[in-house]
Amino acid sequence: MSLIKIRDFVISIFDVVLSIIKIIFLTKITFNSKLKSYRDQSLIILANGPSLNSTLENHEFLNKHNLLCVNYFGRTDEYVKLKPSFYVITSLEYFFKDEKEELVTIRKRTLEDIATKTDWPLILFLPAKAKQQNEWKKIFINNTNISIYYFNTTPISGFSWFSNFCYSKNIGMPRPHNVLIPSLILSIKMHFSEIYVAGADHSWLKEINVTEENEVLLSQKHFYDHEAKKQSKDKDMSFPKPMYQGGTTKTRKLHEVLEKFYYTFRSYWKIKSFSEAKGVKIYNVTPISYIDAFERFDISNKQN
Repeated sequence: MSLIKIRDFVISIFDVVLSIIKIIFLTKITFNSKLKSYRDQSLIILANGPSLNSTLENHEFLNKHNLLCVNYFGRTDEYVKLKPSFYVITSLEYFFKDEKEELVTIRKRTLEDIATKTDWPLILFLPAKAKQQNEWKKIFINNTNISIYYFNTTPISGFSWFSNFCYSKNIGMPRPHNVLIPSLILSIKMHFSEIYVAGADHSWLKEINVTEENEVLLSQKHFYDHEAKKQSKDKDMSFPKPMYQGGTTKTRKLHEVLEKFYYTFRSYWKIKSFSEAKGVKIYNVTPISYIDAFERFDISNKQN
C-alpha cells in the first residue's frame, strides 16, 4: 500500500470518528413520516442564481418535471405560477436570532409568504434544529396544505460507505454550506430517477473584491434581484457586502471565504458518489455553472 493510500485511510478513520462525535451532539431525532418514493419520475431543483431566469422561460421543460425551490423563491411571482411540490430552507437564521435585523425581516416575510400563498400540496423541508423553536410554527398553523419534514444538517465525512449510510438515514449530510447541498441529498432520498439542477451558477469567485481597508466583499446575485429592487421595503441583496459567519456580524477573511467555497464544491463530489450508489442521475442544466461534479445537460438543445 502506497504512502498516499495509507494517509487517506488514516484521514478517513479520523473523519469517521469526528463525524460520530458530531452525530452524538448535533443530530436530532425527527420522528418524520417516511418520504414518498418518486422512482421513475424526474425533478428540477430551482436554485436562485441569476441564470434561472433563462430556465424559467422554458415552460416546456418545467412542465415535464416535479419542481423543488429554495430560500427566497416563495417571495417571487414565479412561486404561485409554478406551484412547486417541494421547498427547502436550510439556514438556521430563519428560526433563531440573527444580529442583522434587515435579514430577520426578510426571512420572516418569506415564511409568511409561503404560508399565505400556498394553496396546493407542499412538502417544506426544514433543519431539525428549527423544531426546537415555536414562534415560526405559528405562521403555518392554519395552512393544512403544507407538510413539514425535518432533516439533520450534521456534517458527515469519512469512508463513502459510512457517509452514504448516514445520508440515507437522515443522520447528516455533506457540509451544508448552501441550500443546494441538502436539496440534492433529499431529492436523492426520494428516489427521483433524474434530477436537474437549474440556477446553480456558483460563480462567486469572480465576484470577490478586497477593499483598500482589507475588507472582503462578495456580490451574491440572484434571479429575482431586479424585482427585489422595486420593493422599497427590502434592501438590495446583490450589492457587494461582507460574508458573515452564520447568525453574527463577524465577517469572514478571504481564506475563510475560499474555505467555504472549497467545502461547497467538494460536497458536490460526495453527493455525486451518493447518487451513483442510489442509481440516481444528476444533470446540471445551469448555463456557465462553476459546478464540475455533475454531467451537463443543455435544455435549449431540441435533441435533448
